[in-house]
Amino acid sequence: MEYKKSNDISNFKKENLKIYLNNVLKMGRIVQGMFYKFKDAYFEKDKNLCNEIIKQDDRLDFLETKLEYEGLSMLGSQNFTGVYLKATMLGIKMSYIFENMGDLCEKNAKLNLEILKLPQLVNMLSFEDIFSQSQKMLTLSLKLLSNFVNLDIQKLIEEESQKNFFLSAKEICFLNQDVNSLLSAFKKILYRSKEQTKTINLHLNVLSNIEQFADFSTNISENVIWALSGSKYKCRGKDLEYFYSYEEEL
Repeated sequence: MEYKKSNDISNFKKENLKIYLNNVLKMGRIVQGMFYKFKDAYFEKDKNLCNEIIKQDDRLDFLETKLEYEGLSMLGSQNFTGVYLKATMLGIKMSYIFENMGDLCEKNAKLNLEILKLPQLVNMLSFEDIFSQSQKMLTLSLKLLSNFVNLDIQKLIEEESQKNFFLSAKEICFLNQDVNSLLSAFKKILYRSKEQTKTINLHLNVLSNIEQFADFSTNISENVIWALSGSKYKCRGKDLEYFYSYEEEL
């Protein structure tokens, strides 16, 4: 991670920051794996996968505590400024977001275990789109984070590179709007079904958690854009809108 004003920070500190951020990114990959497992567990009615997800959440809780401590220690000892400060804060924020996303996977795994105890009359395959869109959002947001972590500063400050970051973030916003629309449609389908109220509520809770999971993917992209530009942008509908500027440049 070769940032400008390289004389202001030692190569040792830069390398430690890069290692830290890549460990945060690895946490995101674990969450991605948990989401894939839940998707399979839900549609294939697999209890074993559900139990794997529940156990895996303990690991995420530990990683979140460890990475938060490491990030705060770096903030307190390294006297980072500018992009280095934002990159460290980004790592702390990401560890918190990933821990919450893992919690949603755990909650859904437990809900699925309850669903599997009941008669299976709901056509769950009709819900596949909301999973696919959320999965794509997470993939794009992790790629955005990876590019920020692993591109050197010259690449990050290039106009074309920044343009690509914003385009990817906007695509995530667009997909999130689709997820919201799909949830609204699926609610109507479930309410019109002849399923038991308990079954309907369980499936609705799963889908609502998927929507919240997708919202966290937008949070990842918003925070990466902040670390890149120094300005806050928010997903509003299908677009990424300017929200606030810290008047800080790379």
